[in-house]
Amino acid sequence: LAFIVPAKWQCGSLVLMTALFLACFSPISLLILTPTSLMVFYCANKKHHRSAFAFLSIGIVGLIFALYKSANDIDAIWKPLGISYYSLRQIHYILESLKSRLETHTLSDYLAYVFFLPTLHVGPIHRFPEFLRDIGRRRWDPQNIASGLERILYGYAKIVIVGYYLIARFDHQISLYADTSPLLYAYLSYWEYWLNLYFQFSGYSDVAIGFGAIMGFRIRENFDWPFLSRNIIEFWQKWHISLTSWCRDYVYLPAASLTRNPLGSILLAMIVLGLWHEFSMRYIFWGIYHALGIAICHKFQTLTSGTSCWQNRGIKQILDILSILVTLHFVIFSMPVAHFFYQLIKL
Repeated sequence: LAFIVPAKWQCGSLVLMTALFLACFSPISLLILTPTSLMVFYCANKKHHRSAFAFLSIGIVGLIFALYKSANDIDAIWKPLGISYYSLRQIHYILESLKSRLETHTLSDYLAYVFFLPTLHVGPIHRFPEFLRDIGRRRWDPQNIASGLERILYGYAKIVIVGYYLIARFDHQISLYADTSPLLYAYLSYWEYWLNLYFQFSGYSDVAIGFGAIMGFRIRENFDWPFLSRNIIEFWQKWHISLTSWCRDYVYLPAASLTRNPLGSILLAMIVLGLWHEFSMRYIFWGIYHALGIAICHKFQTLTSGTSCWQNRGIKQILDILSILVTLHFVIFSMPVAHFFYQLIKL
């Protein structure tokens, strides 16, 4: 349907298909996404008092998002599918419109963007300008179909074979240490959690990217071998790229511009990133933990820049391996550390 209907109806057909999908699987999300999307488009394109209406719409979208994120005991049927992703896309659209960075487009173009089925559930959080460009350029291309199907197969291999099968077997094996070696069991459990998270999440991103390619859209990459990162800054440039770039553009850069305080801006951006996952003190501590790691990494890079021994190839390779291991352990211990401080304040 993305190609066989007349060109002028193609965007509308994409919106309709997603609306039908949501009506079947998440009616509450359809009831939220439809009016908020219309409100955002109206406020962002209003000629008079546009800024006031735009920030009002950001407040409404943010409030709805916060209410659902903070409601931990809500029944699954009332949890809006994809709200974590389309809320950020709506805010992105408003802010880019305020900056007059968007080319001329129609309501149909915008609705096709926020109702885009491949990225609805688990992202990536793609951007409207690129999507609008693809609307004008997309065409039936057998090469895109082939590469898209290959990417989908690759993604499901990650999800099913690695995630649901291999890591599940690993989980069974490490459970044998639960009574005999509790520390080893905890350590291996942290590894199992992050490996499963990576293969599941990056697998679904692969499916979304491949699905988009079949429909003629290029969706931005979301992961770039993050577990081979040599420091925590590099890790966040490679892990959930669409979310971290969103936080950089709409939290860190504005805050740094206003306050001239890079450390405080990093802290704010990482706390926002943490709260996006879950509205809780645990994730606030998680954000602070990563912000401190980024700040320390920046300081370390400043102090060691130009160190001559790092130019030796052999030494550099050893240091790179050690850096990867340190970064990996910093990441996998983030949740236990955050949970420790969360339990500490509860006492």
